[in-house]
Amino acid sequence: MTMNETRPLVLVGGDMGRGDGVDYRARLAAAFPQAEFLSYETDPDVLERRIADASAVIGHVPEHLLPRAARLRWVQTTGAGANAVCTPAYQQRDDVVATTASGVHVASVPEQVLAMVLAFARCLPEQIVNQRGAKAFYWPTPPFEVEGQTMAVLGTGRIGEALARKARGLDMRVVGWRRREPPAADDLFDRWYAPDDLHGALADADHVVITLPLTPDTHRLIGDAELRAMKPTAYLYNVGRGPILDQDALLSALRSGTIAGAGLDVTDPEPLPPDHPLWDEPNVVLLTHYGGLTPQYGPRAYAIVHGNVDRFLSGRPLVNVVDKRRGY
Repeated sequence: MTMNETRPLVLVGGDMGRGDGVDYRARLAAAFPQAEFLSYETDPDVLERRIADASAVIGHVPEHLLPRAARLRWVQTTGAGANAVCTPAYQQRDDVVATTASGVHVASVPEQVLAMVLAFARCLPEQIVNQRGAKAFYWPTPPFEVEGQTMAVLGTGRIGEALARKARGLDMRVVGWRRREPPAADDLFDRWYAPDDLHGALADADHVVITLPLTPDTHRLIGDAELRAMKPTAYLYNVGRGPILDQDALLSALRSGTIAGAGLDVTDPEPLPPDHPLWDEPNVVLLTHYGGLTPQYGPRAYAIVHGNVDRFLSGRPLVNVVDKRRGY
């Protein structure tokens, strides 16, 4: 056999740098000469042709290729979400470990949330409309201060914890809710709500932030009853996944005054159709799932991937391993 034939093959795609122009495949090849790294990012046919020989894929393997991937032992996504590797086809492959780039958004997404919070607090959507239209000296709806207000973080993983730290930096009170039992002691959250007391957390908050992963248990977790549990002066933010929130119920709550407003970085579907009514709601800040797309994304994702490649090639346990049946 030649050296190339004895080296494990790692197929690399997934735009690790989100268009930053860096050749991360070349970096991996230079760092790990004991493996062969082949890109399929610009030539998807490479994945079709070589999947049968691949030991690992950095990116995503379409489900129809999994039966042909007999040697595959590891799939590393270049995003933080796990939905693509939690399908029934992936669940049937117990011999394939799936990992994510969880942690890549710990700075950017919490900042995105706080940008939306402060936009509502300082009436920026109104002022931007005035700037582009009337261009007159304008007193908006009275602004408010976030100091002393309560933020409820639904989902207290890395993003939720980072958000709690930043919100506390604004002297906000922060409460946490998750589907597992809360910790006995914690320095980040002023209060924890039990898994069966979601409505208590919602009623307590001036700002409710969804940072949860999408799983069968969180699909449509926030619907009409949950929105009615919130204060009429409260704001809802979703930076998790669009289907966690019932958007029809959200529209009704916004128009009836059940809640004060919503900040959405994710929607259902994505992209949102141009004629969707959410685009025109005056009390909505609607973004386009770009909360994590900063220049730091590529280097941060590469550091996570590099560490896992090192572990994989040396036979050590990987980090950010996905429980494919739980969905995260």
